[in-house]
Amino acid sequence: MSAKFKVKVKSVKRRAKKGARISNCGCSMGDRVGGVESGGNNHRHCDNDHQDPAVEGVQDAGKHLSKVFDNLKNERVAEKLVRAIRDHDAQAVQCLVGCHCRVVDFFRTRNADCVRVRCSFGRYRDVVVSFDICVRRRGVDDISDRQNNNRGCCWF
Repeated sequence: MSAKFKVKVKSVKRRAKKGARISNCGCSMGDRVGGVESGGNNHRHCDNDHQDPAVEGVQDAGKHLSKVFDNLKNERVAEKLVRAIRDHDAQAVQCLVGCHCRVVDFFRTRNADCVRVRCSFGRYRDVVVSFDICVRRRGVDDISDRQNNNRGCCWF
């Protein structure tokens, strides 16, 4: 037995791809540095561009993490953080990094005590930043670490 079906399709919608949307509306590729528009106040937007919520999340991350690390300039705050990391005191670390961040884990390397912190930002928590803070253990002095610290660093 065979059955024949007729299907009538009125309209088909394409699914939008998830991921970053790259638009070249505001500037030519020559004006971009590393994929980002370079300087100037001639930033224009296309009428059909919508702000990605992740942009707001990245801005929130910058504001919050700047405040957290700025607070570490205070000697007492830095002292509390070092003590909390060495004692594996999650509650104390949590108190210092704020409500956007959570202590994921404490771990040890050959010569340091460390904490891994995970922070999420944005309206939909669509930006996640994870980082480790490691504190050298007292009395540990490694020649290879001293040699590595003498190398030049380039952060940007």
